[in-house]
Amino acid sequence: MSHTNLNHRRTHNLLLVSKLLNQRDTTSPFTLVLDNLEQPAKPLVREYIRRAKLSKTTSVFLSFETFCRPKDVDVFVPCFGRTTPDGILKDVRNALGKTESKRAVIIIDSLTTLSSISNTPGSNLDLVAFLSALIQSPQESQSQNPAPQVSLVAVYHNDLPLSLSSTTTQTGAYRPTPLLLLSYLATTIIKTHALSILLTEKAARSRSLAAPAFGLGEEEEGVIIGLKPKTWASRNLKPEERGMVLELEHRRKSGRGVLEWYFLPILPKNLPSAGPQAFREVVTLLDDHPLFRKAKDDEDPDQELSGMTFELGLTDRQRQEREGVVLPYFDAQKTGGGGEGGRILYDLGVEDDFDEEEDEI
Repeated sequence: MSHTNLNHRRTHNLLLVSKLLNQRDTTSPFTLVLDNLEQPAKPLVREYIRRAKLSKTTSVFLSFETFCRPKDVDVFVPCFGRTTPDGILKDVRNALGKTESKRAVIIIDSLTTLSSISNTPGSNLDLVAFLSALIQSPQESQSQNPAPQVSLVAVYHNDLPLSLSSTTTQTGAYRPTPLLLLSYLATTIIKTHALSILLTEKAARSRSLAAPAFGLGEEEEGVIIGLKPKTWASRNLKPEERGMVLELEHRRKSGRGVLEWYFLPILPKNLPSAGPQAFREVVTLLDDHPLFRKAKDDEDPDQELSGMTFELGLTDRQRQEREGVVLPYFDAQKTGGGGEGGRILYDLGVEDDFDEEEDEI
């Protein structure tokens, strides 16, 4: 990939991920985060909460598996054991009706729990209707403040199996799976990847070997989370070079999709909560990571020659003089034309011995 294309991607896609993480201008009403046991989505959820606090966006956390209230969360709604959506919707609307912020983000820590409930026979939970009701803003008549713009961020665990009892019925056999339905409704899909696993796969591809499997992919009895090998490159990483990888797919309103890989570093605990350092963008392209940068052969040749002590290019005067030089084969083309074939033009020098008898032959 050329240097110009990389600059174009860096300019546009970094602006896109900044809008998505900051929930600005309702870029993505419904963001679906797909994580696994190898790389949970907790660092990404903390980044959403941190940015919501900086932008003064009301954060509502629906807890299905989190027992302690996360830091900097404005509204914490415990949902463990609640199978009916009416009580959850009532708590969320009451919280949004009291907020003075113009924007609000609702974070669901485990959408798999709701998918399992909706997949159970006899359940009254309609997953699509429930999520649509969360995104809808509360009525302005319930509060003196204007209704905020609501966006939804939900985490789905790929490694947790769902109940298959509903697929045995006649009507459930033709129903789409909850994950397929959520992937269709989501405007943005983020898949989390472990940096160590990607480095191991890259090292295997460089040696033309098959990439190893980790965790449940090993299909070994008792193995749930794989043992990641620590390569020489990963051991020498700086603190700001350690983190998680995000595979982002965003669907624009025009129908055009954007697919990009990002790197989210591990933020230090003493990160300031105010000032220009707090608002600095920390997410970068995966291609800008030191261990994922392209080879020098793919870079711009003008950039490679910039560090030399001598000049290999031509000036404008040298280029004009080179274009003014008439080469010998131009004379052959002018005198004879294309029908006479090739001819050799040779000028005799002083040292040449000219023999008239041999010339007559």
